[in-house]
Amino acid sequence: MRIKDSLNENISTFKAELNRLQFLLKVLNEQDNVYFLIDEMLRGTNSVDKYRGSKAIIEKLIRQGAVGIVATHDLQIARLEDTYPAYIRNFYFDIEVKDDEMLFDYKLKSGECKTFNASMLLRQLGVEV
Repeated sequence: MRIKDSLNENISTFKAELNRLQFLLKVLNEQDNVYFLIDEMLRGTNSVDKYRGSKAIIEKLIRQGAVGIVATHDLQIARLEDTYPAYIRNFYFDIEVKDDEMLFDYKLKSGECKTFNASMLLRQLGVEV
C-alpha cells in the first residue's frame, strides 16, 4: 500500500509496485504469520498485464499459504473465488442511491459488488456510460 513512483530515482509506478511485491514474497519466504494487504495490484500497467500479473501473484500467494487481503475493482480477479473456493472469499462495501446521492453504510457484505457507482458519478458529470 502507498506505492510511490519517483522521477528522481527513475522508478515508475509499475516498478515501485513490483519492488513492493518482491519484498512481500521475500518476507513470506522468511517469516511465519505474515498478514498482507494489497490495494489495486499492478495499477501501473495495462489491463491485460494487470489481470495476468495479479492472477499469477495471487496464485503464488495461495501456493505459499499466505493470508491477507487483496482489494480490487477488477471483476475478473473476483472470479478467482470460483477457482479457489476453499481459499478466496469476496467481500464488498455497497452503496444506496437516494435522490442522486450515494449513501454508504460501511457494512462488509459477502460476495462481489454489483453496484457500479462510477457510472452514476460520470452521469452526474454529464458523461453517459
